[in-house]
Amino acid sequence: MSQIALVLVFAAAVLGKIRNTEAFHAFTYSVETLGRMSAARAPVLAAGVVLAEAAGALLLVWPAAYGGRLPALIGLLMVIGLLASFTYAVVRALRAGKQVVCRCFGTSAGPVGPPQLVRNAVLLAVAVTAAPGVWESGHLSWQARFAAWLCGATAALVLVVGDELVTLLRPTPAAPTRTSI
Repeated sequence: MSQIALVLVFAAAVLGKIRNTEAFHAFTYSVETLGRMSAARAPVLAAGVVLAEAAGALLLVWPAAYGGRLPALIGLLMVIGLLASFTYAVVRALRAGKQVVCRCFGTSAGPVGPPQLVRNAVLLAVAVTAAPGVWESGHLSWQARFAAWLCGATAALVLVVGDELVTLLRPTPAAPTRTSI
């Protein structure tokens, strides 16, 4: 289940960032702002992030018959490294007091903040629980595989739309009321 959730979350991240030119440019601007780098270097790093996310997800689902468990382990380590880097960038932005829009999945309009830190912590925990599964080769029934995919997909959906859920559930500040004397 853990590997499935990671694959789906990273696939959603890649697809959200490359779904159209505007989405990739918005992500590139976020990379530029979060990474404190020049506008000329940001597209290269943004493309590298997208490629690394795609490679990590693909390696996690690499069939053991075509390379043993090593590709999945490499994919898992890539995902953990990416999550640690993303977390560091968010912490650095928060410490600097920057209001940077999170384009983690290409669409969010809210600034980075505690929800992204919580999401990254959950994803890191999921990645750590996926580690033992990389080395196990057990044969599961179709029912167990279906249940794992269903649980993984549900977890991925909550993690992907979590920012939007927090935004919807967050109370909006009330407008000041005027009293007459």
